[in-house]
Amino acid sequence: MTKKLNKRLVRQTWRGYARASKSIQKERRVRLASLTMDEARRMFDDLHQNGDDWKRFGGDLQALERRRMEGKIQMRRILDRLAQRNLK
Repeated sequence: MTKKLNKRLVRQTWRGYARASKSIQKERRVRLASLTMDEARRMFDDLHQNGDDWKRFGGDLQALERRRMEGKIQMRRILDRLAQRNLK
């Protein structure tokens, strides 16, 4: 048997999500409006590259996510090695 949801709590949560969404959208507009041309171009290129990668993996989001995670792990290892060198 499933429990009924507390309507008051659901409404409260929904209002909280709506307020958070408005705040996030406002912050996003401010941040995007302050981008330089180079930053905007870099962001566009990154988004385009993600789309190209997704197509290359045949639309397989899991394969794309594995590839992105491997790239992040590799970058973390590189940064850790650099940090260790700088500590010596």
